[in-house]
Amino acid sequence: MLLFFCVPTHKGFSQTPNVSNTSLSFWGGYSFSSVRFLGKTENSQTQILGIGIQKPLKKYYGNKLLWYTADLIPYIHFTYPKRDENNRIVSRKGFGLSPIGFTLMNSSQKLFTTFVRTTGGMIFMESNFPTDDARKLNFTFDITLGANFRFNSFGMISFGYKFHHISNAETGTENPGLDSNFLFLKLSIQ
Repeated sequence: MLLFFCVPTHKGFSQTPNVSNTSLSFWGGYSFSSVRFLGKTENSQTQILGIGIQKPLKKYYGNKLLWYTADLIPYIHFTYPKRDENNRIVSRKGFGLSPIGFTLMNSSQKLFTTFVRTTGGMIFMESNFPTDDARKLNFTFDITLGANFRFNSFGMISFGYKFHHISNAETGTENPGLDSNFLFLKLSIQ
């Protein structure tokens, strides 16, 4: 479990964050159970770790800022019932990249702000996933709702919910897919 301890200073809150710079983030998430929505694989537990970058693209009226977002996923792990083995519980690991993403957030000086984000990419699994007739290479997209807690002029902690879909996009013989509901924690620095 990730824990971050930060001591804010009064000076840190009065400074203007530099929204013209690239932001680097480290994040992790856990999904207690998958759901049957777009994917057909239920009862999966998932862990994920990511390293991300964000670069501001455009400022909108009302202090809204659109960011380009990309993530490197060095680790993702699924524990799930494999349906072509009579629902035997198996474990599979992988890594990936989400090079296309966008985040919309408030660029104000508030201590607490909200954001919405989406990314898309690919995950390469250690073996065909989630069935033997699927593929090692899978595609992903996610939708994230979260909140930022700014603890000084160059850093913030974020937390929230991420819906994450993974499937082979009908490129395998089977495409059962899997939908995870992540709770995540993220540390960002500018």
